[in-house]
Amino acid sequence: MSEETRAPAPTKTHKDYYYILGVKPNATTDEIQDSYNELYEKFGPHIAAHAIEPEVQARTYKDICDAYEVLMDPQKRKDYDKNSEVVRQTSDVRALWGKVTKGKVEQKEKAQNKRTEEFQQVQIQAQALEMEIECTLKEAVKGTRKQIIITDPTPCEDCIEKKPLERMQCDKCRGLGYFNVDRTIELELPSGLYDNMEIRRPGQGRWDLRAGKYGDLIIKIKLKEHPCLRVIDKDIECVVPVTIYEAMLGGEIQIPTATGKVAMKIQPLTQQGRTYRLKGLGLAGNDMRVVIDVVIPKKLTGEEVKLYRRLQQLSEEQNPRHKLFERLQGLS
Repeated sequence: MSEETRAPAPTKTHKDYYYILGVKPNATTDEIQDSYNELYEKFGPHIAAHAIEPEVQARTYKDICDAYEVLMDPQKRKDYDKNSEVVRQTSDVRALWGKVTKGKVEQKEKAQNKRTEEFQQVQIQAQALEMEIECTLKEAVKGTRKQIIITDPTPCEDCIEKKPLERMQCDKCRGLGYFNVDRTIELELPSGLYDNMEIRRPGQGRWDLRAGKYGDLIIKIKLKEHPCLRVIDKDIECVVPVTIYEAMLGGEIQIPTATGKVAMKIQPLTQQGRTYRLKGLGLAGNDMRVVIDVVIPKKLTGEEVKLYRRLQQLSEEQNPRHKLFERLQGLS
């Protein structure tokens, strides 16, 4: 038995490749090439001037490449013409070609202008860039300057005129159509910063190829940990140790703040855990809280022991545990 020779499966598609490229069914390869070059300049992946969603642009460009690949290959084009002739003859698009009396240029420009108008109806918003910047408490209270580096995508001019396959060999962009370039900018951060604060700077972010402009820059403030001070919301808190003598007699003590040392007075008979507030020394104009920690001596000299016993004899302070036992008696 002789083996049956099977012909290759015919190309099947419902897409009108001639319409996609904007050429007539009897167009020459030069006309197809010229039309492809014009469409590439308008809808290629390196173009960001048109307001068009990236998914729509990718899909449109894929159709253009598919049509170009088939119609530029004599065998593929012959196979396509044979299997899509009925579709093309009954298409409203083909009827449109019959009405053209002033040549291909007028029809092509009209179709391209219509596409451009449709694309421009979609307003593309440049994507914002979010960056976190660390600041010390001193910088947060007084304001500061910071330098940051932003990476911008830049169109690759070396491969703009090249065909898709040739662009893959580009050393700069590796076929992407763009490469990244670092840009250093200096930011002026105002006083009154606080943790997780967001600052928006319009038009100072990354270059957006699709929108054709710079996006906004969103800065999120992150406060560095301080060795002595603790941040609670927009307040600054500091636990300050004092001697038993300072707590009993009162006096002036020095305390650390976000911007340096300051002097404050504590009242006589200041109790353990008492909180003082210093106006305006917190974040964004809020207060600073000073919590008193009374330090009990770990050692006493013989003379000190005598003096404390003498003070105990002279004291008229009631036994602080007396009320505890009164409560116990109430339960019996």
